[in-house]
Amino acid sequence: MFGANCRVAALSILFAATAVTAVPAQDAAPVKLGLVLPLKGIWAEPAANIERGFRVAVAEFSGKVAGRPVEIVMADDELTPNVAVQRFNKLVQLDKVDIVAGGVSSSVAIALSELADRAKKPLVLTNSHADEITGKLCSPFVARTSFSANAFQYGAGNYWAKKGARKVVTMGGDYSAGHAFLEAFKRGFEEGGGTVVLQIWTPFQTTRDWSAALTQASNAGAEFIYGYYAGNEAVQVVKQHADFGLREKLPLIGDQWLFGEAGWPALGDLVIGAKYVASYNPDATSDANRKFVMAYRDMFKLDPDVNASLGYDSGKAIMLTLEKLGGKMPADPAQFIAAMRELNYEAPRGNLHFTAFNSAHLEKEYLIEVVKGPDGKPQRKVIDAFPGGDDLPGCTKSF
Repeated sequence: MFGANCRVAALSILFAATAVTAVPAQDAAPVKLGLVLPLKGIWAEPAANIERGFRVAVAEFSGKVAGRPVEIVMADDELTPNVAVQRFNKLVQLDKVDIVAGGVSSSVAIALSELADRAKKPLVLTNSHADEITGKLCSPFVARTSFSANAFQYGAGNYWAKKGARKVVTMGGDYSAGHAFLEAFKRGFEEGGGTVVLQIWTPFQTTRDWSAALTQASNAGAEFIYGYYAGNEAVQVVKQHADFGLREKLPLIGDQWLFGEAGWPALGDLVIGAKYVASYNPDATSDANRKFVMAYRDMFKLDPDVNASLGYDSGKAIMLTLEKLGGKMPADPAQFIAAMRELNYEAPRGNLHFTAFNSAHLEKEYLIEVVKGPDGKPQRKVIDAFPGGDDLPGCTKSF
């Protein structure tokens, strides 16, 4: 009897020990995040900064949440919706990621949003602004941590009109994001009392010659061109605008992607005097921004730009949500997005919280002028700040 009791006790101890070791082993399995970005082509440089910012956010949590390591699985969408769909399926079915993040091109983001809704997989869009993502295509499985096209460009257009501008030309790529951004600018500008006298759409990714568009713009009787381009195309447009001798006659004004820091080395002194609207000011003195800038510099020996901040915002929103959930993915994937929707925290760009349709609110915009610093290098000078606009309506679902 004594021996049997000993065996029972020994088995109990063995069972207890097994249970104690089994649970942590299970809980210690990595949380896998798929990050879909255009790693090659005209937006490769902005995408690289998004990835860096995302990694800074994960590192801020020491790469773990609730004791579980966080693993980032990269995927190249090649700026093409069909390729992005293939990468999404691979991430979900083969790599077994828990959450998919990323997206730069609006066309890619729309394709991923529709797929995530069908697959019931949490998708956190990092730098995608198409209004319909949180409008008519809204989904309980999709959140956007950047902001909508209307929130950003309506605010910009309305600002310029209220500052007295009356006639402008808009110029941008003929694709979904180009139309979304510049139509939003037009709404804001014209509701503020101005008139967009001409909208010029140029081929996307298939030309390096903007001479015809610049000739049209110069004959439109406008006060300035408001342009939307990014990556290599932005540098080419700014250079050709200067080559046409239009810098004084018809200034080119735009946003943080037209005159962003990533293009400054290629533009040289052409960037001095440029004015642009931005959602993020790397020189902001808030604690959240200082912490982000220092961490980014420590990790990459670089200064962050708006793309880096958007990557950071997305990574931090995911990590905060995972932390809130104790490092465990809910049985209902929509509950992950619902938990994210309740976040409200200070980000490098300002307060970050979400609308009822899972789109991050844009609290503030800046008008920035690029000036020459004491060392002869370009630097930012904040001219003004103003509120961002609202998202367009259109979501008919209840989350």
